[in-house]
Amino acid sequence: MEAALKNDYQSILSEQKKEVRNLVMEGLEQIKDGKTKDFNTVCDRLEKKYAE
Repeated sequence: MEAALKNDYQSILSEQKKEVRNLVMEGLEQIKDGKTKDFNTVCDRLEKKYAE
């Protein structure tokens, strides 16, 4: 049972890392497209989302 929980935790953690990576890449695209001028704004949005 402990192994199953560990695998579930690892799976969830991996998915969260992928989501954060995708959000950062989207933020970089927004900067390239001129929609966001400051990468700190992107990071602030991510921090707000994951702090809740």
